[in-house]
Amino acid sequence: ALTSQQARDDEKSLSYYTQALNQIESTDDTSQQIDELQCDILIKICDIYTRQHKLTLANQFIDKALQMAYKLQQDKMAECLDRRGEIKRLESDYDGALLDHNKSVEIKLKLDKNEGLDVSYSYHNIGVVYYDQGKYDEAVRMYEKSLKINLSALGDNHPSVANTYNNMGLAYSNQGKYNDAVCMYEKSLKINLSALGDNHPSIADTYNNMGSVYERQGKYDDAVCMYEKSLKIKLSALGDNHPSIANTYNNMGNVYQYQGKYNDAVCMYEKSLKIKLSALGDNHPTTAITYKSMGLVYDNQGKYDDAVCMYEKSLKIELSALGDNHPRIAETYNTMGFVYYHQGKYDDAICMYEKSLKIYLSAFGDNHPCIASTYNNMGLVYSKQSKYDNAISMFEKSLKINLSALGDNHPSIAETYEGIGNVNANQDMYDDAIAFYERAATILVDAHLQNHPDLARIYDSSAICYDKLNRHDDATTMRQKSSHIRHSLQQVDSHTTNQTSTNAINQSTAPHDDVQTENNVTEDLSS
Repeated sequence: ALTSQQARDDEKSLSYYTQALNQIESTDDTSQQIDELQCDILIKICDIYTRQHKLTLANQFIDKALQMAYKLQQDKMAECLDRRGEIKRLESDYDGALLDHNKSVEIKLKLDKNEGLDVSYSYHNIGVVYYDQGKYDEAVRMYEKSLKINLSALGDNHPSVANTYNNMGLAYSNQGKYNDAVCMYEKSLKINLSALGDNHPSIADTYNNMGSVYERQGKYDDAVCMYEKSLKIKLSALGDNHPSIANTYNNMGNVYQYQGKYNDAVCMYEKSLKIKLSALGDNHPTTAITYKSMGLVYDNQGKYDDAVCMYEKSLKIELSALGDNHPRIAETYNTMGFVYYHQGKYDDAICMYEKSLKIYLSAFGDNHPCIASTYNNMGLVYSKQSKYDNAISMFEKSLKINLSALGDNHPSIAETYEGIGNVNANQDMYDDAIAFYERAATILVDAHLQNHPDLARIYDSSAICYDKLNRHDDATTMRQKSSHIRHSLQQVDSHTTNQTSTNAINQSTAPHDDVQTENNVTEDLSS
């Protein structure tokens, strides 16, 4: 069973584990050694079901393991709590997850007052929960505690150290600290290349994450280059029908979509979908991600009925697999709201955003970047409806959350400033509009996004305001800056010229199938 599990042949592993449990149940041996073996097998079956996202079954087996662990050593209790905490995280029960992981830490420290590798593992898991909650500073703090132990126990060239650098990079990336993120990924890459060779899936994971940073920076050619490196390794190491291959195709599709290369994007998503349907079936949450991504392409092409069809497929899978109060459901409602926004069905859009908001508030509390994005999207709708007071109220709510959660120099802040600038411009308050556009532009430039299409759009909006004020020289300067960016990107597609605001939407409209390493615990973290 262990050999099959290492080969990721879950069904064969489950068959062997079940046979082992049946033999244990039929034996008269009641020794502690048999109890420990049974507990270990129950934990391993839980791990398989967790990886398959069959969380009800995973819960059933970890509950059985916990019952066994009560009769055994405390270290078995800690091991079971680690697993149950991970299941709760996947169920978006973040408080419950933190409770279990912290209990695990307490048990481990009682057994060994020196913080060992098992404690490092728990710190890492707590960091993953904070990451999912959007508490990136707290996530980094826990990763640093884990890293300190790992460096002391394993040295500075161990794959576990590389994994922690990788996850710190993900946190920095979500904070808009792109240079710090790349620095962490480069550290991770250097270690893994030395320790694992240049054809290991972990190397591919790091290339994937670097591609994600370049994508967020609007460096689309660099992003594709990283994804292609990742893909080459995965095809060699995992074969051409592994879910991780599908993930990379999905991410490449996202880049093509941002570039307005919609046919190329659909081609990538179809490749991704074919693998997922074959490897994971048609009711897996990861399959839903690709349906959602395809919906975005259709939305951007103006094929709104097709977009809604894809979102409804995604929603059906997610409701079945995740329940009706999971953040992925909120993300889908958000994307459906964007379709209605494009169709001019503003009341329907607000309805979708309110459904999304309700779930996010329940899952994350009131200070998560996803909530800020939803407020921002509602602001866009109110602005289109000329409900400017409502729009400003939404933008200010978004701004307050993001300033608290992400700091004052994150690209999401720029997006909200742009939205406020648009409201001012629509009310003929051109000087105020220009001031907000300048603040937005400064943030993007400081974040090394000086060649990003969002910045070109802001310069275009500024030019219109300058013209209204008869400051035609300034308007010309803004248009020249915009033209320079568009020329460098070789983009003239309406995808990058006509949208009022895209950054918050991008957080929910191009969902990433990000990397998984070791225990496949999360979508984009190494655990």
